[in-house]
Amino acid sequence: MAAGHPCVALVPARDFETGKSRLAGALSNEARAGLGRWMLERVLNALKAARGIDEIAVLSDGASVLSLSLANGAAGIRCPARDLTDDLETGRGWALERNARMILIVPADLPALEPPDVEAMLAEGERENPPGGRAVLSPSPDGGTNGLLLEPPGGLPFSFGQGSFERHREAALAEGLDFFRFENPGFSLDVDTPADLAPLAEKGVPIPEWLSAITTA
Repeated sequence: MAAGHPCVALVPARDFETGKSRLAGALSNEARAGLGRWMLERVLNALKAARGIDEIAVLSDGASVLSLSLANGAAGIRCPARDLTDDLETGRGWALERNARMILIVPADLPALEPPDVEAMLAEGERENPPGGRAVLSPSPDGGTNGLLLEPPGGLPFSFGQGSFERHREAALAEGLDFFRFENPGFSLDVDTPADLAPLAEKGVPIPEWLSAITTA
């Protein structure tokens, strides 16, 4: 890791074969698996190209997910995927072993994410140096958390899931962390339902031809 700026990115990712079940009505099992691979690769490419990210780890129960992660220069950490919070705690421990000063948690389903989006979030973490640390959170459209930058890495208990943005905000304030709400299209465009596919084309994301046919149907 780069001396003086150790930031580890953690990417939780479901098995390609079982993820995105809410898209079953729009995509076949094979297409949903392809979508998962495409989105994860885009997230990893954005993180790799962003200045300030020193190491990347993908947390998953899927052998194909971990294999793809290694092929794209990220570490693969096998997690049982029973609970996202437990998986992220495993990732946090991995980051702490590497003396990370900051951790950045990025879901694997943000295909609009670009390196400047990541760098902009990191810049918010560097903007101030409050004594208690800082939490930068990006909300999802449904009130969840689509990005979390945390310094120090152990300064905040994880509480991902529905309504997690507000829980994380309250926990950050309770822990004495400086809190910043980060609004960014790259972090906000996640894909959970068929309706989430159309904005990708509208934003100009270069999507595969087979997926483009679905978004314009």
